[in-house]
Amino acid sequence: MKVKMFKKEWEVNNPTYKEKRELHKARMSTIDSGGNIDTEKYYDILEQVEKVSGLSESDYVVKDKPLSMNDIDSLLTKVLTDYLSVSKKG
Repeated sequence: MKVKMFKKEWEVNNPTYKEKRELHKARMSTIDSGGNIDTEKYYDILEQVEKVSGLSESDYVVKDKPLSMNDIDSLLTKVLTDYLSVSKKG
């Protein structure tokens, strides 16, 4: 599976059905009844996404410059939304 972001294309592993279910469950558990996000749980999900995707520190480079932590989080969030086929409702 390919993910495009920051004018680069990353090749990431395709998740299994079970991995998608686990990621979906974890994502849903980050949101409480008031709509607030538990950031600790959210970062746990990003770590899961990193493992499933096969991405690692050496991948977080664009045009010979390392990505910032915020950019890495954005990339992993993009991978998560692509994995779960999450899209904005229009």
